[in-house]
Amino acid sequence: MGSLKKILTKLFGTCFLMICMLSTISMMGQEEKTVSKAKRDDYKNIIKFNLSSQILYRNTFLLGYERVVKQNQSINISGGYIEFPLSLKFPESVQAKGNKERSGYTIQADWRFYLGKENRYPAPHGAYLAPFLAIHHFANERAVTYTDSSGNPNDLNLDYKVDFLTIGGQFGYQFVIKRRFVVDAVMFGPGITNYKFKANVEGNITPAEEGSLEGEVIKALREKLPLLDELASTGQTSGSGTQSFWSVGFRYSVSIGFRF
Repeated sequence: MGSLKKILTKLFGTCFLMICMLSTISMMGQEEKTVSKAKRDDYKNIIKFNLSSQILYRNTFLLGYERVVKQNQSINISGGYIEFPLSLKFPESVQAKGNKERSGYTIQADWRFYLGKENRYPAPHGAYLAPFLAIHHFANERAVTYTDSSGNPNDLNLDYKVDFLTIGGQFGYQFVIKRRFVVDAVMFGPGITNYKFKANVEGNITPAEEGSLEGEVIKALREKLPLLDELASTGQTSGSGTQSFWSVGFRYSVSIGFRF
């Protein structure tokens, strides 16, 4: 129960920060009321840089592209390099020594429907609803020292992979500033996600110890994602060191961009 309260506190803090950011940006965007609709239609393309990923992940660089394709409709795609957070909480018997290799990527796409009756300006300015598809893949290989029940240290090689596939819908708002610059905020994006965790341990330990350690690694990976460890409490790790299940997911992000 204590861990759930801690996670909810962090989630509330993140939402509060986003609300403060949006309030500030909204004040900046008031000057756009003097710009005519005709001028806004001149630029149908936007290149974006994802800011929120810099907070959630390490060593990440995500870019996006949005194209207005119809009146009040657009296609938005994004992707790039991303690494899973490495500060995992291993059991006391495991001591991390260093990373050998790490990598990751994400690909996301959504079809946006800007709310014409609610927005004062045409796309891509204003509130929107959008179905979305998001794929995340992370991989990491590292050296660890495992101390068995007899107190003997063993040098092991640990590698793990994490894959998410999320399908859902989102609500967001995109501000246009000085006709050329945008701030895009996905404020609420619930969905259904397939989570797949795979851990593999190689070294001089028994199969029982190997299976137990792989299960602990997967548990540590789940704990790095808000609410997931609570939602996946019934998930079981297979004998091959893999755990896969469907559960709820969500998406939120803040990006800045340039129109052309």
